[in-house]
Amino acid sequence: MERRDRYRKPQYRKGPPYRDRKPRKKKQFIKKSRLLIILDILPHGHPEEDKPSWTKTPLTQVLTFPDFVLYEVKIDKNANLNPEEKGFYEEFLQKGKLREVLKKIDYNDLTSTSKALIQPVLEKEILNYEEEFINFFNNSTAITPRMHALKLLPGVGKKHMWELLEAREKQKFVTFQDIADRTSISNPMKQIALRIIKELSRDVKYYLFSKTQKYE
Repeated sequence: MERRDRYRKPQYRKGPPYRDRKPRKKKQFIKKSRLLIILDILPHGHPEEDKPSWTKTPLTQVLTFPDFVLYEVKIDKNANLNPEEKGFYEEFLQKGKLREVLKKIDYNDLTSTSKALIQPVLEKEILNYEEEFINFFNNSTAITPRMHALKLLPGVGKKHMWELLEAREKQKFVTFQDIADRTSISNPMKQIALRIIKELSRDVKYYLFSKTQKYE
């Protein structure tokens, strides 16, 4: 046994010890069947990226639906894109307008153009998912003994929460207009849009609508 062990090759561990290894970052991607909308087009790369302009990657900032996640996606320098252009990711790929995903981003990574556009875009697109959001107003429950999910909406305090709960107890809400007619919440789409922006800013403990944390 001793003679055989003498010629055995030493075993070397590749890379740092397991406890010192950093967790791998999950590669980000957008499902081809996912709807998205263009927020800003940056043919010369992100203005805050600390690189020479000729080395920057042409990109666009997009928002996906209905998971409400922000991404930066690679484009060709002369890509024919327009702000607020909407479609399935697969269609953008087939037309050569978009390429692979560079990374998932948060609200604070957005350009000033994207920040100015995101709330009106959200309010408009939320109407296309009215039934899902009405279900939230009708069926949401307490998250903790002291916190109801409805109170997580910006501008909805304790008084508004009880107003919503009492109204839905009498009759379930059927549209956003129905909520506006029967409560003092005059613009439910705005409250939802502002909540999604807070979630995209990571300024929350609980996520109601955006999947940005789930996709880490």
